[in-house]
Formats: sequence, C-alpha cells, structure tokens
Amino acid sequence: MSLCGRQKVVRRKMVLLGDGACGKTSALNVFTRGYFPTVYEPTVFENYVHDIFVDNVHMELSLWDTAGQEEFDRLRALSYEDTHVIMLCFSVDSRDSFENVASKWIEEISENCPSVKLVLTALKCDLRKDEFLNDNPNAIAYEEGLAKAKEIGAVKYLECSAVQNRGIMETFYEAAKVALEVKAQGSNGSGDRCIIL
Repeated sequence: MSLCGRQKVVRRKMVLLGDGACGKTSALNVFTRGYFPTVYEPTVFENYVHDIFVDNVHMELSLWDTAGQEEFDRLRALSYEDTHVIMLCFSVDSRDSFENVASKWIEEISENCPSVKLVLTALKCDLRKDEFLNDNPNAIAYEEGLAKAKEIGAVKYLECSAVQNRGIMETFYEAAKVALEVKAQGSNGSGDRCIIL
C-alpha cells in the first residue's frame, strides 16, 4: 500500500499465442469488452490493457493478441519482449491447432522467450458437443489437453468458451495469477520474463 491509501498498480504482460482462427481474439473480446464478435477478421497485431484484481493486487494487464498465420512469423516475434506469461491456445475442434502446440509454438517460444511461464488454454469448448448436445468424437478431450500441458511444461491448463462466455473470466484470472508470480526485472534477480537482446 502506498501513501494516501492508494494501492500500487502492478503491470504485467500476457501474450496470446496459437493458430489462426483458434479463438484468441474472441476470448479477448469477451474478457475486455464483454461481447462476442460475430464476424471473423484475422488479427495482425492487437494490444489491450485491462485492469484486474488478483489476490487483492491491482494489476494492469497488457494483453497482446498475435496473428497465428505463418506469414506473420517475423512480426509476431516482436511481441515477445518483456512478456511475463504466454497463454498458448488451441481450439478443441481442431486437431491441427492442438498438435501445433508442441510441433510449432513451443519451438517458437523456446527460440524467442525460453524462460517465460506458459498457460495452455483450450478455446471453443462449447464445440465438444454438437447442436443436438451429442458428443463430438473428434474434439480434443480435457484429459488430452491436461497431458499436453504436462508434456510442454505449462504451469496451468485452462478451458473456456467465448461464445457461451463460460470460463473466460476464470481463465484470464488464473493466467494473470501466473503473471503476478513472475518477479519484476531487478527485484532480487533478473526475473522470469522474456528479454530479447
């Protein structure tokens, strides 16, 4: 607590990473703006700042929405500097986006930001069931996601649905908690955030 009763604001940066069209932008829109976008527009680069309280700490969370398409690989690399946590995303209805977690994204993270904390996040969880509430046999199961999180060394595995606004607040809250645990640069060590030289 600072003078005059005003609480110090802790600033943290979270990058959302994953294949194009896996649901990153929709999840961010629901979290920061409270609505689900009805039209898909590929993101090139978007930055949001959102205030959140985590464990009675006022956080200013800088949220970086990245393009998942291959043609933006070089541009996306610019978003990693000073990152405290990466929310690595896949869509439960896309086996390719799930497989790319280990085959593409982990490699990119290790090249650009090897010490950053990871939170693996399943998006579009509403698609585990079809319109008649039958199980979708091709959907990624919770247990598969949990196993993948362990395989890649993620500190958490989370799931949400932007279209149903189910688990969105909890997902970003838990990821922000991970970011809060990362030491700031210069306080008893170099910290765990990504520094690009």
